[in-house]
Amino acid sequence: MNQVIEFFAKLFGTESWPPRWQCGTWTDFHGWLYIISDLLIWGAYFIIPIVLVKFVIQKRDVPLPRVFWLFGAFIVLCGATHLIDAMIFWWPAYRFSAFVRFLTACVSWFTVFALIKILPQAFAMKTHKEFEREICDRRKAEKKAIAYSVELKRKNKELEQFAYVASHDLQEPLRTISNFVGLIEEKYSETNDVDTEQHLKFIVNASTKMQNLIKELLQLSRIGTNISFSTIDCNNIVDDVITDLEVSMNESNAQIRTSQLPVLEGNEMELKRLFLNLISNAIKFRKEDITPVIEIAVEERNTEWLFSIKDNGIGIEEKYQEKIFIIFQRLHAVDMYGGTVIGLASCKKIVSLHDGKIWIESSLGEGSTFYFTISKHLINLTDEEG
Repeated sequence: MNQVIEFFAKLFGTESWPPRWQCGTWTDFHGWLYIISDLLIWGAYFIIPIVLVKFVIQKRDVPLPRVFWLFGAFIVLCGATHLIDAMIFWWPAYRFSAFVRFLTACVSWFTVFALIKILPQAFAMKTHKEFEREICDRRKAEKKAIAYSVELKRKNKELEQFAYVASHDLQEPLRTISNFVGLIEEKYSETNDVDTEQHLKFIVNASTKMQNLIKELLQLSRIGTNISFSTIDCNNIVDDVITDLEVSMNESNAQIRTSQLPVLEGNEMELKRLFLNLISNAIKFRKEDITPVIEIAVEERNTEWLFSIKDNGIGIEEKYQEKIFIIFQRLHAVDMYGGTVIGLASCKKIVSLHDGKIWIESSLGEGSTFYFTISKHLINLTDEEG
């Protein structure tokens, strides 16, 4: 312990050793070659960390900054040992030289441990060639995605045109059938032929159902074409829907309870259709002799709005809860209460256009709650391909 105290007390002392010029036999060439070499090494070691520090300061997002600082300190101390070796030719501060070498050794091992610790992260870093290859792959994928998008838009246009033509061509014969059935009903109204009246009624009902089906198919095919988003008040949308459903609400004595709804970005026409489908379904699939009560609520989240429409209706079994959003899935309740089984498929498409999801939580006989989300970060996309 006394030696340690003495060492630091005489850290810069030079009385115990002569200058290096006086140790052994040095020629001028040998001595100055030694001195100049040490000074050149020290100069390089001094400049390298300056460059590293400037790099780390300017590139604040550089990976592994701690290793850069440790490596810079290691190089500075290594340079300091060479500077002191050159100075010892005149200033024999061997204690100070030993202390600097000890600091260099400590920082060297800290650097080693830090390097070993970050090896997995360093191996995970991509090389320039790997980045170039990834960029090339991404560009190829983008070109494929653009080509696919163009083709998809073309097919969607063809599908829309087909749906329009098909619906128009199908509507005309159905109108003809309905008109002629009406004439037949007038002609045989006084015959008291019960069978004929029933058959004619079946034809009229089937024709009406077919017309509604074609109409909803056409609406489904047009969802999302040339869609644009604007700022809308959901309270106004629900008020309009309640007005449209006034007749069915009066017939069923339905009650609609709604909380304060948000003002958000969306497509007004499609969101109105969404609320109309869900609320009208809640009224349609009600329990007998029980007043339908429908509750509309919303919850704000970081990136989206979560809406819920809860009813006290007939409910639905768990095994059917995913199928109801698939077009033309036949369910017993739909057959019993009527409907075209297209409305919920339209709801799913509308919610998808708003970067959201829709699902149901329900138990048979205990009502249902439909949940759907609307993104807060919608981007206006218009069909610019003409």
